[in-house]
Amino acid sequence: MTQAIAIIGGGFSGVMVTIHLLQKAIHPLKIYLIERQPQFGEGIAYRTPSDQHLLNVPAGKMSAFADQPEHFLHWLNLRYPEQLITSETFVSRKFYGEYLRSILQNAEQKARIGVCLYRVQDEAIAIHPTSNQLTIILKSGEPLHVDQSVLAIGNLPPTNPPIYNPSFYQSSRYLPWAWSELKPPLRSLTDPILLIGTGLTAIDVIASLKEQEYQGKIYLVSRHGLLPQSHEKIEPFPPFLTPEFFPKTTRELVSRIREEIKIATEKGYNWRAVIDALRGDTPLIWNHLSPQEQSRFLRHVQAYWDVCRHRVSPLIYQEIQDLLNQQQVMVYAGRILQFSENPDSVEVLIRQRHNQELLSLKVSFVINCTSSWGDYQKLQHPLIVNLFQVGLIRCDPLNLGLDVVKNGALIDQEGTISQQLYTLGSPCKGCRWETTAVREIREQAEDLATELLNLYQKITAVVPAS
Repeated sequence: MTQAIAIIGGGFSGVMVTIHLLQKAIHPLKIYLIERQPQFGEGIAYRTPSDQHLLNVPAGKMSAFADQPEHFLHWLNLRYPEQLITSETFVSRKFYGEYLRSILQNAEQKARIGVCLYRVQDEAIAIHPTSNQLTIILKSGEPLHVDQSVLAIGNLPPTNPPIYNPSFYQSSRYLPWAWSELKPPLRSLTDPILLIGTGLTAIDVIASLKEQEYQGKIYLVSRHGLLPQSHEKIEPFPPFLTPEFFPKTTRELVSRIREEIKIATEKGYNWRAVIDALRGDTPLIWNHLSPQEQSRFLRHVQAYWDVCRHRVSPLIYQEIQDLLNQQQVMVYAGRILQFSENPDSVEVLIRQRHNQELLSLKVSFVINCTSSWGDYQKLQHPLIVNLFQVGLIRCDPLNLGLDVVKNGALIDQEGTISQQLYTLGSPCKGCRWETTAVREIREQAEDLATELLNLYQKITAVVPAS
């Protein structure tokens, strides 16, 4: 018997599951790695060619392997010895895509005989289950028959913010997803631009605009108007929450973190160290909260958590501060009410958060930099639509992602835990909360590869010898 596994998505998640399958498999195995783009290992995050798009974590913490913490740093120093990269260096993201392709190729070359990787440049648009297999339908029309499949689909495009008249979203002056273009399609280097969102994607777009020597005003608007904080070199702070004392309410959790930051500051620690000390226990803390408290966290705390937890390099942070001081970048907290398009501009009406006053801005172009949408049932992604139609997936109770169990197995619409269909990364957000960074995904990828290979051992153990 030969096990066949399809990995749908060739970004970080999909490539890391593939690498661990290649490294761990000791039985005959076919791996189909399916990706629309010609390059495997890039995904959205590492496809950028820009030198201005830096990793948001220093090189010393970006290893693809948890048990080899300096693997990426050593690879960089071997590949680019002239650049003098240290563990604290924030390197360009394009290097990480190259790194992933390199370690994928290495794993393929070292795989056991009978363990084969097939790179499939295509798009999976449907999955049809049978009694003991899955049939993956590709856009080209070719079917793939596999035993298990992994949805490694990463971050999907955001939805358009709700406004009075959504017809503007069909305009050529609107880019519905910042990452649908490698560079913003500017009409002018001086006309003002509006970015919807103030998170990491907006920071990347500003970096792209700067690279194009853009001179115009850049307006940013989000519900809270908060920008990501900067990384700093810090001393690690010891974990301060234990399972028996995990907070049961959002209020208690916030109070406990604030109290610990005060204690840590008095001892000479940075607040960042306290946030980082929660990293390993975040999924446990999240699941210790009731669904009602999780919803309360999302409403009242998420925006503040995101800017403290998901930080940027000191260099990028300082560049943004300089642009703010020069008033080339302007940030507003509020809700967009409507867009009114004129022949030469777009008027944007915003209700400001703190005083409820109306603000009108005139811009030439609008870019959606909001985060990925969690309500998968509203997505127009062909494969996701199909999986809902055939009942193989359902949304998690909070509509943050898909309903899964701890090992990544998807739960279908009848509540059955699949032994054929799995996922990791962003779709697991409702189950894990923190699940989109390298540290979390690399662990999920290794665990999932082990799970998939163990399934083969269980099946063959009950198949009688011929």
